[in-house]
Amino acid sequence: MNTSLKTIQGGTRLIFDSVEGVTNTVERMHETIARRPLPWSPQPDELTRAHGLIASAVYATIRGVNGALRTGVDHSLGLLAGGSQKHRRSAAETRMVAGLNGAFGDHLETSGNALAIPMTLTTPRHALPLETQAIAASLPQASSRLVILVHGLSMSELGWQRKGTPCIGTQLQGKLGYTPLYLRYNTGRHISTNGQEFAAMLEQLCAAWPVPVESLALIGHSMGGLVIRSACWYAQQAQSNWLQHLEQVVCLGTPHHGSPVERAGHALDVAMNKIAYTQPLAVGRRRSAGIKDLRHGNLLDEDWQGHDPDRVRPDTRKVVPLLPGVEYYFAAATLGRDRHDPLGKLLGDLLVRLDSAVGSHKDDLRRLHIKPENCRIFHEKNHFDLLDDARVQRQVVQWLGDT
Repeated sequence: MNTSLKTIQGGTRLIFDSVEGVTNTVERMHETIARRPLPWSPQPDELTRAHGLIASAVYATIRGVNGALRTGVDHSLGLLAGGSQKHRRSAAETRMVAGLNGAFGDHLETSGNALAIPMTLTTPRHALPLETQAIAASLPQASSRLVILVHGLSMSELGWQRKGTPCIGTQLQGKLGYTPLYLRYNTGRHISTNGQEFAAMLEQLCAAWPVPVESLALIGHSMGGLVIRSACWYAQQAQSNWLQHLEQVVCLGTPHHGSPVERAGHALDVAMNKIAYTQPLAVGRRRSAGIKDLRHGNLLDEDWQGHDPDRVRPDTRKVVPLLPGVEYYFAAATLGRDRHDPLGKLLGDLLVRLDSAVGSHKDDLRRLHIKPENCRIFHEKNHFDLLDDARVQRQVVQWLGDT
């Protein structure tokens, strides 16, 4: 795999950041053991002076050396990358960087790491500048019908095409005349942050589109559906013009009310924090903001602002109803053979439970009231089969073709 200097630079910085994180973890473990050598022994108020001075000096030295090396290597690679020609990332490199953004994307962005993915709209071949002349040059056959596909956590626009089969965007282009575009974004950021930026980007896109936009459809897989719903909310508050073109929203395996996988990870992290000896090892706190948003399905800033994401708290999300005048379609997958199969009820599609994917909720205010005919369950399928299964693609084409 040919790796770009930009990726090497970002990856190297992330390694140095990881060394610092490990050093901090080891230091906290050392302090815990020094204060309480045995679980039943009383905990002193502070470390002995000699131990504290020696230990802190050692760990400070490690951090100092690591920081100096990080600065030097980062500067050197920055000079090389700045003087080299732009290199398009390979498919393998793109997938790797997308995975890192899902896990650490908020840290990558705040630390200025070159691996942080900027939000971009792309064609199947390249990024699309949001200027009328650039769009016309890139898409000379641009139609008045637009469809934007939004990928899920730790994925990229490449995820829509798996196993070499034509993706949903290609099917919609060939059968219904849509022009497909794909959103590339940092899935480790808060969903609300991505939603607001996506809403602003759609406003710019529709204004710059070289022909009048007659209809707009949005398709989101997993987290992508939450980003779409967040963008719709913020656009509604801002009375954005692009909403007048929006006709359909399709959510594929979207955890509208959260994912049990993130809830389980959070529960494990909370349990480890309650034990002095395992507290320093509770690395789950370093999960990205995007992953933590999936605990309940946060869509808005107020769903997470002012709250400690690592503490146990009830679902206090603001209710975000579906937009009036827009047709919503939900597709869900389940491992079960039918809706009554206990395997499907227990595991859902492996990442999202069925009730969350179809918008069901015990609280009527939170329930997403979608037409029964606009909701389809695909049995004996997993979360990622929704991306390329032939039956799913036919259903999406039928949904968008009927309106």
